[in-house]
Order: sequence, then C-alpha cells, then structure tokens
Amino acid sequence: MYEQHIHAYEQLSLPTAGIIMGMVLIVLHLIAIIKPGECMQLLTSAHKATKAGQILLGIDFIWVALLLFDAEWNPLRMDLFEFNNMRGILLILCPIIWFVMSSMCKENLLPRALGMFLLLMAIVPLSAAFLKEPLTRLLIPIWWYPVLTVAMFWVAKPYLFRDWATWLSTHAGVYRVGAWCGLVYGGLILLCAILFW
Repeated sequence: MYEQHIHAYEQLSLPTAGIIMGMVLIVLHLIAIIKPGECMQLLTSAHKATKAGQILLGIDFIWVALLLFDAEWNPLRMDLFEFNNMRGILLILCPIIWFVMSSMCKENLLPRALGMFLLLMAIVPLSAAFLKEPLTRLLIPIWWYPVLTVAMFWVAKPYLFRDWATWLSTHAGVYRVGAWCGLVYGGLILLCAILFW
C-alpha cells in the first residue's frame, strides 16, 4: 500500500515561491534589456544547440525519474494512484526515451527540451499558489498558464521556437516592450511576495 506523504512541492511557501520567481524574472529580463543583441543571437541560434538540448533533456528525464522513484528518502516521489504498478516500467523508459530523442531527434532538440523543462517547472510555483488566501497570488498562474501553453507547443512542434525567435529578431520594438513588461511583472511579484504574502 502506497503511504501518503507531503510532496516537496507542497512544502514550498507562497512567499518563498514569489521571491524566487520574481527575482528570476527580474534577472532574466534585465539581461534581455542590457544585452539585446546577444540575447537575440542566442534565441535565433538556440534550435541548433544540440549538445545543450541533450543536456537539458537529460535534466528533464532525471527530474521525471525522481518523481517516479519510490523511496522514503526521496521528497519528490509522487503518487501515481491506480498507475502505481507501472512505476518500474516508466523508470526504465526514462533513459531509453532520452537516448532515442537525443540521438534520433536532434533537430530543434533544445526547444523541445526547454518546453519539457518549463512543464516540469511550472508545478512548483503553481502548487505554492494553489488555493492560497491573497488574491494577488493570481499573479503566479496568470504568468504560468500562457507559458505552459507555449511550452506544450515547443514540445509538440519545436520548430515554432525557431520561427518565433526569427520573427522577434525582426521586431525590435516588440522585443523591448516584452523585456520591460517581464521586468515590471517580476518586480510586482517580488513586491507582493515581500509585502502581502
């Protein structure tokens, strides 16, 4: 019988999640504002970065394996309920799928791996904000739901990352507005986390 436990995601408080998320958004968008040329070059060439894609995909599958691995010392293990008997098969499939994708799906591998990473990452702040009292907590899902939608497109159709990055590189005004909006949004989340959450 699988014993219920408090998952590591559920132990993260809303203020902590808000502070971390706010600081990450501020840092990333500050870099985008300070070094627009380098950032655009990185975005437009990311779909060719096979090695980086293989590494990030490996991180994704290690994360999934930790979610699947059933051990008392593992705070990330999750309950699969009626699918608990498939845990072993899924664990075995993790390295196999990583190898197949890394060796046979090299084109646009980084966008696909990034999409998977964002899908795995989103549950952390969303869990911290789930059913909490302050209405301003909605700043977290308001950010993450569009990100999740985009991430699913990158996993299923990774060439869209390349197309969107190419389009963005020809629209400098949209890039600047997006970078400043992201900076302000990150600052707003950080302010709410410190003052209200």
